[in-house]
Order: sequence, then structure tokens, then C-alpha cells
Amino acid sequence: MICLSERTAAAVFLALIWTSSSAAGECPTFTGREWEFTGHLVNRIFPGPPNYESVTSGDKPITRWYLQLPWPACFAEYRYLTEFQLSPTPQEVDTYRQFLGKEIRVKGTLEEGVPGRHTTSLVVIPLQTLQAAHRL
Repeated sequence: MICLSERTAAAVFLALIWTSSSAAGECPTFTGREWEFTGHLVNRIFPGPPNYESVTSGDKPITRWYLQLPWPACFAEYRYLTEFQLSPTPQEVDTYRQFLGKEIRVKGTLEEGVPGRHTTSLVVIPLQTLQAAHRL
């Protein structure tokens, strides 16, 4: 017999409902509400100005932050998203660094990514400071 805590059982139940509704084409719209996601925080360096081609050739390095999801997210407008770019303010970057490589929880709104500025279809605009995710 497998015993699950109420919280774990609820999470499994919601994941099964989301999966079954996703398969039926009933993914929610991403606009107009706050979301809470759990995943691993990673960053990547991209070449910036002046040529946006190569950091080793002198372009300014641009650090972008991402939340890698444990399973794909599904929205009416976008399906099978495995990561979101995060959009921290310059003041929030130090907070992000302490969670790099760790599982975190972030609460925020979703916006469509802007080509050239973002590298994912949807971007999380954090409304709450990042928190380490706690597993039961």
C-alpha cells in the first residue's frame, strides 16, 4: 500500500486532471491571472552589443534566466513548454544567483516573449521573490 500526504495526493490529482484536460485540448489561457511554477533555475550567456554574435570576439555578455519545468506546461495559445524565461529587475539578480541550479518556486504573470529580447514563447514576470521549493 502506498501512503501519500494530502498535499502530495492533491498535487498528483491536479497533475492527472491537467494532463487529461490537456490531451482533450482544454488548456487554460495564460493571460489575466497569476501563476505559480516550480522548477530549476538556470542561466545562459548570450552575446549582446555591438554585434550580437560572439562574447569571445568582444560582444557584451547578456545573462538570461530560465525556469526549467519538471514536465511540459500547456496553455491554449502554447503547448509543451518546458521552460520559461524569467524577467528579473537588476535589483533581483543577486537574489537569483543564490538559487542558481536549485529547485525554486516563482509566482508571477505570463507575457508573450519579444523576439530579440526573449528566447522563450512565454516569459514569467515575477510578482514575488523567488523561494526554494520544499519537497514533502
